Amino acid sequence: MEKMRQWSLLAAIVCWGLWGLMVTSCSQNEEADDLIQGPTIQTANVENWQMSNKVTFKKSGSGHIIKFSALMPLPQSNIYQTVENLNYIEGKVLTDKNYGNKALYVDRDEFVSTEYIMETTFDIHTKKMVVDVSKINNIQPYDPKSEPCKLYLGDRGEYIVTSNPYIVKTGDMLWAESEDVIDYARRCYEYVASNFKYIKGPWRTLEQILKDGGGECGDFSTLVVNLLRYKGIPSRHNICVTVGGGYHVWVDFYLEGYGWVPLDATYKNGNPKGDFFGKYDGECIILMQDFCYDFGYDSENDLNVDILQDFYYWYSSDNEDCKINAAHKVSRLKKLVNEQ
Repeated sequence: MEKMRQWSLLAAIVCWGLWGLMVTSCSQNEEADDLIQGPTIQTANVENWQMSNKVTFKKSGSGHIIKFSALMPLPQSNIYQTVENLNYIEGKVLTDKNYGNKALYVDRDEFVSTEYIMETTFDIHTKKMVVDVSKINNIQPYDPKSEPCKLYLGDRGEYIVTSNPYIVKTGDMLWAESEDVIDYARRCYEYVASNFKYIKGPWRTLEQILKDGGGECGDFSTLVVNLLRYKGIPSRHNICVTVGGGYHVWVDFYLEGYGWVPLDATYKNGNPKGDFFGKYDGECIILMQDFCYDFGYDSENDLNVDILQDFYYWYSSDNEDCKINAAHKVSRLKKLVNEQ
């Protein structure tokens, strides 16, 4: 999705990247044969690639670009992936003050040529995860001082609004039918998957999702996170690109004393007989987690972004006909030997 706002005099334009492009085919792979056995969790390495994440900016029209800035999300290692050998030619790495997400920031006083490429390369080792929630018997109460509770509860702009009447009514209904937190989380995932339609389009606010009766994977995730947070369950969006070059978003929720449990209501919507609760297929590269980031790098420079999946850019020109268009591409560069 691309949004533009034209300012006076310098015709400054703020553009958001392709937030609305989600994964075009949501499929779950067969179970791997080399799963590492454990009491509640099984993991297996899935993808091992050197990757390129690239945005190509092209100038058009007469006039000059006199100020250009861009922001690109950076992958980090976590329980689902290991990231190594991150490289880029130009820019500054900024850290999100809210959740620790990272992004590459480029700030140029001019746009010299008609084309500028912003690219990162990195090695990615993704992990498939299967959590056997039936073996989790001792569900502990949440510690409000824990990091997941501090970071992944509460509202986020127009996307996470836990006081929304629909969320309150639906959450109370599902909670009354649930035996415990895990059962409630499963009911939320199943309810969203079966009661909303997959509709292509840009990222939607909660109100837009409810009005449209559905959305894409990011919107399915928004519904699930709203329902979970309404009942005090830490949860978050995992905002991704896929190893194959697509886009996807899915959810995990936190269990005190255990850890994070993945689920995918979008996959469940596309395959009602499938089981995607407690399962992550390892086909994605997580770039950002949660919404509403603060990348302000000093006291005088605020840089707040609601959602960052591919890129975000803004510029000033001396002619309103002078514009910059952008195209995003994720691609595999080289297959890596698995040494994880």
